[in-house]
Amino acid sequence: MGLKRFLSLFIMVCGFFSLGLIKVSAQELSEPSANTQEIYKAEVLEIIEDSEKEVADQLVPYQLLRLNLKSYQENTVEVILEHGGQPMAQFEKLKLSDQVFVSFHVPSSSLDFAETITNQEASIAGYARDQQLTVLFIIFVGLVVIVNGWKGLRSLISLGLSFLVIFKVALPVLLKGVDPSLVVALLSLFIIPLTFYLTHGFVKKTHIAVVATVIALIVSSLLAVTLINTTNLSGLATEEAAFLSFEKQETINLQGLLLAGIILGLLGTLDDVTVTQAGLVFSLKKNKKNIQPKELYLEAMEIGQDHISSMVNTLVLVYAGASLPLLLLFINNPHPLNFVISQDIVVEEVVRTLVSSVGLIFAAPLTTALATVVASWDQFKNKIAVK
Repeated sequence: MGLKRFLSLFIMVCGFFSLGLIKVSAQELSEPSANTQEIYKAEVLEIIEDSEKEVADQLVPYQLLRLNLKSYQENTVEVILEHGGQPMAQFEKLKLSDQVFVSFHVPSSSLDFAETITNQEASIAGYARDQQLTVLFIIFVGLVVIVNGWKGLRSLISLGLSFLVIFKVALPVLLKGVDPSLVVALLSLFIIPLTFYLTHGFVKKTHIAVVATVIALIVSSLLAVTLINTTNLSGLATEEAAFLSFEKQETINLQGLLLAGIILGLLGTLDDVTVTQAGLVFSLKKNKKNIQPKELYLEAMEIGQDHISSMVNTLVLVYAGASLPLLLLFINNPHPLNFVISQDIVVEEVVRTLVSSVGLIFAAPLTTALATVVASWDQFKNKIAVK
């Protein structure tokens, strides 16, 4: 017991230290370079003018704003800036007290703010939403700790460690051109035991969940590779992938990146299925000590089938919700249905959904069978001894 507590505390310390590294790295990234575009946070103090003007023979909306701008040195200065005034598909009017980001297209160290604005070298880069996200994150953390207590705190630490490994190890390695499928495979082998044991403890159900998750990931990966190759997916279906390909001049394997994304997304859902099924088997065995292995498996799978159905339904709805704009574009498409569903962007989403669903469906009986064997091991040994 002492060893388990020591390991838990050690992992917690590593987690807080890792989160500290992320904070330091974020601060370093926020320091503007002398030769790059600079972005500052600002608050709308006054709307001096809110009207329209003629540009290229059409009326376009614009606003003249007084902003309270805070630089990275924590100095504040009031600036006057024109927002809009250019033909655009959508113009969002700003209101008093709105928090925004202002982008300076030349280093502010080489120009004073008045000159920068006069030369139209500054523009509104978007809303500042960090405060709202911080409040939401605090609510999330508070609810997790209140409802789950110590286990919830451990799960938050494992979440932080996962983000640390992804952002500080996996993504930098991917940018160097290493095969994404290999990176995610190694990443999964590191994240699975770390997060599972930290969240659920060093117990039998966690051992089984880890083994079942790894096997399910291998099977799902083979299926995903087969589907990506047989459907000739290039990985260029989204604008982000196309931009990344152009930016990195094909140093990144986009097919491998697509596979890596599918597996990484599946990894998050497998935790729920494998741990729940393994825990269910041991709970049934604890309450019914003399239950036969076959009955134990069938009873656990009866509940597991409901779990699988709800999880698959959840996956489909999540992907449908994320792809809702895409679905709206295709609903009134004049082209034949087989042509529409054969487009890369559609096929990618279908492959993601089906591979994830197959992985979940495969993981449930696998986990239940492994847990049944372990929970009923004494009965198996007695039968072997009798024979």
